[in-house]
Amino acid sequence: MRKTTFFIACGALALLTTQAVAQDRDWDRRDHRYEQRGDRYDRRDDRRDRWGGGGIVLFEHRDFYGDARPIRGDMPDLARIGFNDRASSMRIARGAWQFCEHAYFQGRCWVYDYDVGVLPNRQNDRFSSVRRVR
Repeated sequence: MRKTTFFIACGALALLTTQAVAQDRDWDRRDHRYEQRGDRYDRRDDRRDRWGGGGIVLFEHRDFYGDARPIRGDMPDLARIGFNDRASSMRIARGAWQFCEHAYFQGRCWVYDYDVGVLPNRQNDRFSSVRRVR
C-alpha cells in the first residue's frame, strides 16, 4: 500500500513539474523581448550577433518572413546573392544604409537606419544595391 501511494505521488509530482516547465517556456515566448518569425522566436537583443555584427538582413516577404539574406558590407549588385528586386522588409542592426533601385548605386536611392516591416509600394521589390553610409 505504501509503495502504491509513493508511486502515485511521484507520478503526480512529475506531471505537475512538467506542466510548470512548459508554462514557463511559453511565458518566455510571449515576453515582449521576443518576436515571432515563422515558427521560430528570435530575441531582438541577439539580432546583431545572429545576423553578423552591424549588418542588415533583407527578407523576401513583408513582416520579416520568407527567404532572408544577411549583408555585412557594401553590396553593389544584389543579383550576386540572388536577391535582386526581392526585398520586401529589412532589419538593420546598426548604422544607416542606402538602398538603390539599380545596381552599382544608380537610380533612386533611399536611406534607412531602422527596421522596416513593410516597404512602401514604390520601394517594394526594387532594391538592387545596398551600402552603409554611417
